[in-house]
Amino acid sequence: MLAASLFGLYIHVPFCFKRCPYCAFVLIESDGSLHERFVGAVERQMERAAAEFDRPPFTSLYFGGGTPSLLEPAQIARLVEAARTRFVAQGNVEVTLEANPDGLGLGRLRDFLGAGVNRLSLGAQSTDDRELEFLGRTHTGRQALETYHAARSAGFHNISVDLIFGLPNQDVEAWKFALERWVKADVPHLSLYGLTVERGTPLERRRQNGLELPADETQKALYETAIQTLSRSGYRHYEISNFARPGFESRHNLGYWEGRPYLGFGPGAHSYVPPCRWAAISNVPLFIERIERGEPVTGMEERLTVEQRMLERIFLGLRRAEGVFAPAFAEEFGVSIEQRYGPIVAELMDLGLVAWRGGFLALTPRGKLLADSVIGRFA
Repeated sequence: MLAASLFGLYIHVPFCFKRCPYCAFVLIESDGSLHERFVGAVERQMERAAAEFDRPPFTSLYFGGGTPSLLEPAQIARLVEAARTRFVAQGNVEVTLEANPDGLGLGRLRDFLGAGVNRLSLGAQSTDDRELEFLGRTHTGRQALETYHAARSAGFHNISVDLIFGLPNQDVEAWKFALERWVKADVPHLSLYGLTVERGTPLERRRQNGLELPADETQKALYETAIQTLSRSGYRHYEISNFARPGFESRHNLGYWEGRPYLGFGPGAHSYVPPCRWAAISNVPLFIERIERGEPVTGMEERLTVEQRMLERIFLGLRRAEGVFAPAFAEEFGVSIEQRYGPIVAELMDLGLVAWRGGFLALTPRGKLLADSVIGRFA
């Protein structure tokens, strides 16, 4: 069963020029001194996993961070080759590199393409310089657009752009204008995230000191505007936060939402091979040192109960446009969605938040606007 599953591989690159005030990811501000040792440590970590899981087949490789584009193209090429050598590549593997717009010239972009990257995820976040200053970003709106066009010129056809909404004083018209700029640029994929105030971040401290963020109704209006604007422009809203031209959906992230197994490498990276989940320690220097000494780096591990796995299948499946495929749920768990969650589903259907579409339980358009609350109802 496990051998037949297609894995996703994830490499967490924990380096940034500086930490943004809203960011709670595992990373350190980097001068480059640890990069080479980090690459060597991940190669060794991959070797261990390949032996433990008998070189499982994989269909996607994702470099997340942090800012993976801070690594040199030759270092990315080493890690791509390490994955292909230690695991079994299935077909045309999707290789995604997260990148910031600054520091990415045409030559460097071409080198990343030559290193084996075939999908670029560009962390633009905004094209408004005032918004970018608030977010602590180190690029301008003009740089974001120029880097996107440079990536197209370098030969990248599969490009995703990240944008954040729900910023102070952001209104619907300004947000719509920002989206239309990217539509006009013909970006194949957009990931849109509402600003989240994470614990322990400078943004949380600013809010505690009086920073006002848009009310929930404004957030909903911004999200609804995105759905309408992008749907009219030919984008498929295939997941709560993600919109794609046909054929440009993220294969790697679809694996998460479909509940497929994945292996994570690097500090803080999570792995999931049913029914077990585990994560590496988050301390970056300690992670590297332990790998170099041949010591384990697992910091957390748990064995999910059947109940937890059923909930996750609902949570993740409802994020997708299609929803949760009921026959697959019943085959995997030996109980139907109606048998396990019948009263909850009935209540949500009465409220117009979910609906049955063929064999799928899916969010309605209104349900998408209240997705967190709807999904949380199952817990």
